Amino acid sequence: MDNIFPIWLVVFDYILALIMLILILKFMLNIFTNEVSNAIVFRFFNKLTKPIINLSTKLTPEFIVKPIVPLYLAWLVLMVRIYLLPLLVGHTYFGKFAFIFEKDLITLINSSILNIALYLNYGI
Repeated sequence: MDNIFPIWLVVFDYILALIMLILILKFMLNIFTNEVSNAIVFRFFNKLTKPIINLSTKLTPEFIVKPIVPLYLAWLVLMVRIYLLPLLVGHTYFGKFAFIFEKDLITLINSSILNIALYLNYGI
């Protein structure tokens, strides 16, 4: 997880990635449950996403159906991560900065799987 970017930029990218992930999970929950569900997971995601959705009412067009709004907002956050964050560093980092959170997460998962395999002596 060696990053050559400023720590404030990496932290900002991580925060935006988590917001995007929470919004996508909220959309997926909307597919399988209704809005008035009393499930604990659904209430938790409602409490997390309600402030984000309320703040973004000016950005959301009125023709978008209410259950799809979290997916639309996740797409907006993705666009900010892809296009705005590299501009904060400079144009030379345009291709290198994409998806630091995801790269670090995949590296962590790969190293964990490798450590488990070595621990179990599978020879990987």
